[in-house]
Amino acid sequence: MSKDKDYRNTQYCPVLDNVQEKKQDLEVKIKFESPRTRIFYNKVSDRKSPYHKMFAEIYNDKCAYCGVIWGLLPVESFEVDHFINEASFLERANGRAEAGKLENLVWACISCNRGKWKITIPAPYDDILNVDNENISKVFMRDKDFYIRICDTYKEDEFIHEFYKELRLDYQTRRLDYLALQLQGKYRNEKDEVRKSELGECLSLLLMRRNRMTTGENSYEKYRG
Repeated sequence: MSKDKDYRNTQYCPVLDNVQEKKQDLEVKIKFESPRTRIFYNKVSDRKSPYHKMFAEIYNDKCAYCGVIWGLLPVESFEVDHFINEASFLERANGRAEAGKLENLVWACISCNRGKWKITIPAPYDDILNVDNENISKVFMRDKDFYIRICDTYKEDEFIHEFYKELRLDYQTRRLDYLALQLQGKYRNEKDEVRKSELGECLSLLLMRRNRMTTGENSYEKYRG
């Protein structure tokens, strides 16, 4: 899928590439270096571990749900998410190990991860909302004002609406994150030093506004238009 069809990307963002294969490669690396590892979540979720950065790079350092990037927000604003939550595995003998396999893990911002944790994703939504193969980009879109919206195909789908609401994908900050990402791309590609300086100032002001809106996980200013 081209980057302009994925609501998580601006024109300056690289598309996700071979995510599943890269996760398999990282799992092989971890197994080789730490043969006794059973719960891979513990390895990649530890911010002091080199695997944490490697895992983020698989997702281009961007939240797989909303598209905000590590760099615009500090590292503390990101976590490793269980795509299918741990509660869905608890009744199994090796439930935590199964939940903690890399194939079930996703790079996510705190807002998306904390909003999603209680959602149990049943079939067929585990495929419809798959972030690794970009299926999720067929469920949500950016409107003309850069807010994340539900695509027409899923307008009447109650589960998609629940997912959208719990992850706060309609919040004003999602729009500001996207606009900041677009400005960052323009800044990096600008050759004229005067124009570059102006873009840098605009980006700083936008991020200041964004940060004023987020004094805590539940303090996002919701868009109600």
